Amino acid sequence: MFSAAIHKPILLRALSDCLDPIRSDLGNVHPDMRQSPYISGAILGICRGYANKQKLRESVVNKLIDNAFEEVFRSESLNMQTKAKNWLNVENADFMDAYTHAKSATEVELNLDWLGQYVQMHFKKASTLRQPL
Repeated sequence: MFSAAIHKPILLRALSDCLDPIRSDLGNVHPDMRQSPYISGAILGICRGYANKQKLRESVVNKLIDNAFEEVFRSESLNMQTKAKNWLNVENADFMDAYTHAKSATEVELNLDWLGQYVQMHFKKASTLRQPL
């Protein structure tokens, strides 16, 4: 438990900083991100890569994955984790590209500029109440 408490804010801060440019004022990402195997693969790969570098136990890794998906997808977190598991099991090409890249690119110091650039190039900024920000 203590290990998850140390690593959770580090991981969530990195993801949040990466996604802030496209979030709505309520902190939501564009709904199209839910259809992207690349985004789910990147999130899972970042979590696994970071956990490997930190030599974290599997129970801690699972908590970090859950927290990361909740940070990005909010109420759709469980559905997105199920989609990610399915994309991993069928070895979806986009998912696997992002997953393997994220696992290998993730260091102890989380630098997610590569994902931030991808997100800004491929997704619109989320809007609130039909008004783009």
